[in-house]
Amino acid sequence: MALTPVDDAPDRFSPTKLWLLIGIGALIRFIFMGLMDLLPEEAYYWSYAQHIDIGYLDHPPMVAWLIYVSQSILGKSEFAVRLPAFLGWFAMAFFMYRLARNLFDKTAATGVILLLAALPIYMSIGFLMTPDAPFYVMWAGCLFFLERALLAGRGLAWVGVGVCLGLGLLSKYTIGLIVPATIVFMIADKSSRRWFRKPQPYLAAVIALVLFLPVIYWNHLHDWASFAFQGSRRWWGEIDFYFHVLIGSALILITPLGVVGAVRGLMDCWKRWRTSAGQTAAHGQKHLFMLVFTVVPLMVFIIHSFRGQPKLNWTGPVWLAILPLVALYMRPPATGAPRHWARLSAGVWIRTAIVLLLLYAAGFGYIVGGMPGAPVLSGMPAPAAWQEFGSRVGQIAARLELETGSQPVIVGFDEYATASELSFYYLGVGDLKPMVGSENLVGGNGLMWNYWMTKEKAKDRHTLLVSFRRDKLDKTWVFWRFSKLTDISSEVLNTCNGKIGTFYWRVGYDYRY
Repeated sequence: MALTPVDDAPDRFSPTKLWLLIGIGALIRFIFMGLMDLLPEEAYYWSYAQHIDIGYLDHPPMVAWLIYVSQSILGKSEFAVRLPAFLGWFAMAFFMYRLARNLFDKTAATGVILLLAALPIYMSIGFLMTPDAPFYVMWAGCLFFLERALLAGRGLAWVGVGVCLGLGLLSKYTIGLIVPATIVFMIADKSSRRWFRKPQPYLAAVIALVLFLPVIYWNHLHDWASFAFQGSRRWWGEIDFYFHVLIGSALILITPLGVVGAVRGLMDCWKRWRTSAGQTAAHGQKHLFMLVFTVVPLMVFIIHSFRGQPKLNWTGPVWLAILPLVALYMRPPATGAPRHWARLSAGVWIRTAIVLLLLYAAGFGYIVGGMPGAPVLSGMPAPAAWQEFGSRVGQIAARLELETGSQPVIVGFDEYATASELSFYYLGVGDLKPMVGSENLVGGNGLMWNYWMTKEKAKDRHTLLVSFRRDKLDKTWVFWRFSKLTDISSEVLNTCNGKIGTFYWRVGYDYRY
């Protein structure tokens, strides 16, 4: 039975209103992308771009390349850092619109864009500049070109698959899950098995490999550090059960309503594919396509959740394949669905989108300027007060430089957050770039800061130790690295709405290791 949209769907679900909500979502992101301070993760990837390379320890280089280009054109600013993510959302939306239109119709395609504008994970992809920003674009691109290749039978589409897969691998290794999903689909779908005997899929693999060569070469030069970091670190170690965390993350990423729609869609895909005998091949294919390209990657994360804790954003790209069907359910099928249920479904989704957009606007506004009657945002690292933090640290560093006659090394006491934010927001005297390091200098792990500020570079220098936790500056292993340490001092950070946090600092003279 074909899924046909209701002809007399309620006016509240009109394309004009959908596009209005989509435009509001884009406007909210555009307004706040230059007003809100960078998250520590964003500042870390900006630091990537200041040490431009063909590879990095914890991620491939695409995020750094995009920030580097944007900053080269627009200068250093939060807006320039986030602009590639903002523009990338439109590229993702383009691929998903075309995919949904090919699978169903313009109604479903417009609904998909609304989901991308409203659901938390996809809204954030178009706002925050992380490796996920280009990664999601390329995942959506792979789905679009694979649909054209496998369902529409267009051999040239395999070139698009190879390009998107290669660029995706330059963004985030996880896009490799597209490959086993493609193989499973080609095995399960009788008409697609012919591609095993044709050169186009193998050409796509070669294109992807060629584009990925810079990362392979970087790993070769660095003892395969990035592959080991993303491989063994994720899958080996202490075993624990975190399946409930995976479910919770999905509820946050696409909302409970989105999860219900996705589960319903997957069940419907299975049913319709299994009962598609005697119907058109395309009818069974498109449901198998959405089923396989959702379930195969999802199963990897489910298996991982039985032994280790997943990250919140991991399953975000997985749901892209089923979104066209979720969007179609926003206007239920005419057959077997009474008119009032059609109105109810459309109304719930529209109201959900409106509420989410209002929450985003209120949340961003609260972070940037506070909110009357609400408590002051507190606790670092929040995306606020980093400019003041950089100014305060710059003043302390300037006094230390005046006292000692040499530029100090500023050490942030965490993996990467403090060092990265200081690198972006540091306001010192003159045009000298700050010498910033992470807690790798005092026995911890600094990720890429292990490479950027080594112990050899810091040797014999005076250092300014900075932390948001007082106890970290008072550890035994800190004392023996310096000939002398000052007492711990504290500084209160304020926004226009009041105190947001406190940081602690002390000076260490003559660093040694």
